[in-house]
Parts: sequence; C-alpha cells; structure tokens
Amino acid sequence: MNTTETLPSRNSRRFALSMIALAIGHAGCAAPDEPAGQESVAESPALASTNGLSSINGLSSINGLSSINGLSSINGLNSIKGLSSTTGLMTTAAGRATVSYIVRCALPAGHSISKQDQSGNWYTFNGLLGLAPGWETGGTTQTDRYLISSCLMAHVNTTGQHIPLYLDGPAPLGWGRNSAYPIQEGSFIGDLFASPPVARYCGGRGFGSSVVAGRIGDDNQHGEPYSVIVNPQGYTGCDAVCTRNSTNDGFTTCPGIAGIPITVWRQLSVSSAISFENGSLSGFYSQADQPAKVSISSDFAVDGTHSLLATINASSSGTATVQASAPASFHGGQTVTIFVNVASGTNWDYIQAYVQEPGHSLRWTASGWKRPELIPGEWNSVVIHLPSDYASAGAVTGVSLHTTGAGTIKTYVDAISSED
Repeated sequence: MNTTETLPSRNSRRFALSMIALAIGHAGCAAPDEPAGQESVAESPALASTNGLSSINGLSSINGLSSINGLSSINGLNSIKGLSSTTGLMTTAAGRATVSYIVRCALPAGHSISKQDQSGNWYTFNGLLGLAPGWETGGTTQTDRYLISSCLMAHVNTTGQHIPLYLDGPAPLGWGRNSAYPIQEGSFIGDLFASPPVARYCGGRGFGSSVVAGRIGDDNQHGEPYSVIVNPQGYTGCDAVCTRNSTNDGFTTCPGIAGIPITVWRQLSVSSAISFENGSLSGFYSQADQPAKVSISSDFAVDGTHSLLATINASSSGTATVQASAPASFHGGQTVTIFVNVASGTNWDYIQAYVQEPGHSLRWTASGWKRPELIPGEWNSVVIHLPSDYASAGAVTGVSLHTTGAGTIKTYVDAISSED
C-alpha cells in the first residue's frame, strides 16, 4: 500500500501521518521487516506502512522499554550499547517492529539507523518525526522519553487497521490544525521507559465520534497498553483532566501524570446523514428570538465542498436556532456528531447541538461549547449521546447559539452523522 506524504517545511514542524497504525495484539499481520535469507531489508518509512506492530515488545506492567530488550536510553541508537543486535528487540519480528516505530518517532526524516539481527540480517529503520534527534548518536533526555512514549501510544491500533493521524504537541512537534482531520480523538501521555511504565490517555472532544476499530473509543478494543485518566468527579475527557494549550489545538499537561501529552486528530470514518452536498437545506429553517438567514455555502466544509450557513443578525441577547427533522437513521443508544464552525462575531457565549423528541415531552438532549473553548473559523465537533429509549417520531435536530448583544454572527453546520 503506497500513499503520498507531503512533509512540512522545517519551520512549520507539522506532520500529517498517512496510513500508520501501531497495532498491539493483532496476529493476522506479518511483521513488515522479516528478511528473506541473508539479504538486506529496508524498513519503509511511516508513509508506506502496510502492517502494524503485533506488540510493543517487552513492555509490561513491571518493566519499561529501557529495562530490557537490548535497548538503552543512555546510549545512541546507532551504537551497540544503544541497541543490541544479538539480544532483545532485534532478535524477533515483533521486536524489530517496535524498533521501527521508536526510530520513526525519535529521528527526523532523512535520518536512519541500520542494525543486524542475531543471524546477521541487516535492517534499516527510517526516522520521520524527529521528537528525540539526539538519540541517534547520544543519550536521551527525560523530555525525549516523554515525547517518544506519547508518540508510540498515539499510534496504537489493536486491530492493525491503518488510519491517517494528525498529531499536535509542543516543540519539536508543533501546534496547528488541519481541516482534513476534524475529529479530536484524544491525548496520550506517559513514560514507557520507566519501571513500571506510565501509559495513560484522555478522551478528546470528538471521542466516541467516527470511532475506528482498535482505537480509543472502540468498546471492543483489547490488549491496549494504556488506561484512561479519571478525575475525582469521574470525568475522563481531556478538557476535564488536562490543561489546554493557548490555541485549543491540544493539551500541554495532565496534572498528576508524568509525561508530555500528544493530541491525536482523525478524519471522518462514517458517512454523513446530512452533508448539504446536494444544494438542499435538508429542511433546516431558522427559529427562536434572534433571526438567522439560512443558506448553502462553499466557504467551509467537512464532508465535500458545501455546508449550511446560518447568518445570525442579533439585535440583543437571546437565542438563535436552526433545526430540521432528525434523520430517520437516528436511533436509541447512538452517538450523533454535528460539526459547527463559528467564523465571525464575538457577541455570543455558548453554542450547542441538540436532538429534541416530541414523543418524550420535548426531551432535549444536547452538548456544546463555550466561546473561549472553540477555535474560530475552524470546525469543532459536538457529540450527542441519544438515550436508549430515543423516540424518533417527530424528533428534530439542530444548532442553537446564545447571543450576548447586537451584531452579525456567521455559523456553519456540516457533516451530521450517527453511529452505534
């Protein structure tokens, strides 16, 4: 499987990782680097990976990566003492797969290491992200080990499925958003080199939306190396258990957890029930006390090239709402995702998406964000969990925005979907 990867400039430090998975517990994939006889085998970079890892070899609840496996965090990867050719990771296909992802996370693009296994076969492992470039010839810092740990966890897929990822984090990774990756899946943090290792995650704003098998949010995920962070109130969302960076792209710390978080964004993985691509308003209309002009726009889109534009001309504080009949595909127990993009206007303080059921005395199921929490001019996913006894007859869905004063607010809506 070949994909095209456009690497960023050295100044932007942003990376969209195409078709990668670090898989744990997937027996159906052969290791990508098993040699034929004594020939030299080149380990392909992340942008052309066709297999995931079958394990993070040697990682257990007792020992971290630097405790065993012939791997040393105090010596360079290119040295014998840094990565042994005769013991540990280099002696098995699973171990070599672990090495390939360690190198991809640690070294920058254009750098590589070559190692032999115990039988004399040569392997070349290529760098990509450059989170710990000094490890090529020297030891690691604690910051290096934190970043590599988060990077490895961010690529776990326990089924071996390969999906595109977009990573946000502090330098040298960098902050930023890519409109092709609208789902904030979650953040990963820990220290896999410690004994015992620390491996934790929290759910992003899109957690439970466009769920991918083998990733966090998948109820059937098995063999994962991490556990969820829970605060004293029982919340597991990143906004509740970690600290956001200044632009809301990701998270900088998770109090009480050793490490540096890396936040993962993903693409849509489910079809939209409403996408506005056919030029129709799909029954959406404006209501409530602040008027909105509803139209189809090509300014922004999540799914395709068009979205719904609600131009709200507020005269005072109040509520502006656009809604339509809920799609027939909605049913009890599902997760509904609605994408919103508030492109202009500061005279508002809260936006929410909702589903309302006349069959349950106008029961209102909603979720939303305060204005400081949203990134203006970019898509933000709102996830709604339908009750198990959801009554579809006459149900409506929509977006409601609370205004704080007079002014025009342009709000876009797109990619309304549901999934079990």
